[in-house]
Amino acid sequence: MGQLVSACFPPTTSNLFLMKAFPYLYAAEYEHPFDRQALDRLENTRGIRLVSKKVLDHGLEKYLLMRHTGDNLQITPQTIPELYMALEKACELLAMKALPELFLFLDDKIKSFTIGESRQVIAISSGAVELLNEEEMLFFLGRELGHIRSNHVLYHMMATSIRAVSQLIGEMSLGIGNLLSMPLRMALLHWHRMSEFTADRAGLLTCQNPEVAMSTLIKISGLPARYYGRVSSAEFRRQARAFDDIQESHFDKFIRFAAKHESDQPFTIIRASQLFQWIEAGDYERILEKDRLEGMPPDFHCTNRNCPFPFEEEESYCRECGMELSRLRQPAQG
Repeated sequence: MGQLVSACFPPTTSNLFLMKAFPYLYAAEYEHPFDRQALDRLENTRGIRLVSKKVLDHGLEKYLLMRHTGDNLQITPQTIPELYMALEKACELLAMKALPELFLFLDDKIKSFTIGESRQVIAISSGAVELLNEEEMLFFLGRELGHIRSNHVLYHMMATSIRAVSQLIGEMSLGIGNLLSMPLRMALLHWHRMSEFTADRAGLLTCQNPEVAMSTLIKISGLPARYYGRVSSAEFRRQARAFDDIQESHFDKFIRFAAKHESDQPFTIIRASQLFQWIEAGDYERILEKDRLEGMPPDFHCTNRNCPFPFEEEESYCRECGMELSRLRQPAQG
């Protein structure tokens, strides 16, 4: 693949040719423990499985797909080729064979989201295209691909459409569901925020440059474009240190308040703190330096196209993504 060169991105010193792909990277290797803990709590919340099924049965996914693909510009090799190439590169680095569809929506802030279980769509804001350089765009797209790899999409759709979901729960139970939905709402929004820590790690593994990851988060935090380059990652790190010792339990009261008021606070500084901690612990480097052949999938593999997680012959469901497993043998390594 050629280097991304276009007026679409502000100038940058690109390192794309030196980047390492991860053909046998499993989401469990980089998922944040807060994400896992919050997901366990969500999946143990009464009614979550029934509500998830009803949400899909009642067409939330179809509505969101129609709304966002019918109102926004699709990015293709013919429309904005450099953005499409960025998505191709991000998928190549994370070893995702199936490219999601990419759409552009009008918003001057740096925003993105992913929708669709069967038809996966990533949407990025016009502000992201204007303000991010090519390597920062890889971090940005890698975050969304991380949500896909970790099977976050269904619950993310529910979290970002919480009012519609709450109304649907009420209709399902003749209004009683409105009383029952608060614990579910809080658990869903709690996990939604925790999942961002995992997405940031996937973004870093995509751009493969901590400085790029931090410059992207600095821009997301709201720094005006005229001051870009004035705030260093070292300054950002000093601010983030205030949250270095934070524990998942400390989020609970604030998350409950945020859930009750349906806040969309992104916790950007706390996210930066968690990403710095992951880097400083050496876990990022261990994945980056892992031999390409280490962890080669065995004879059996997961059915999910984005999850080549290995498993033993007697297992029926994937320990990584929960999908029913195939018994197809991998071709012999030459």
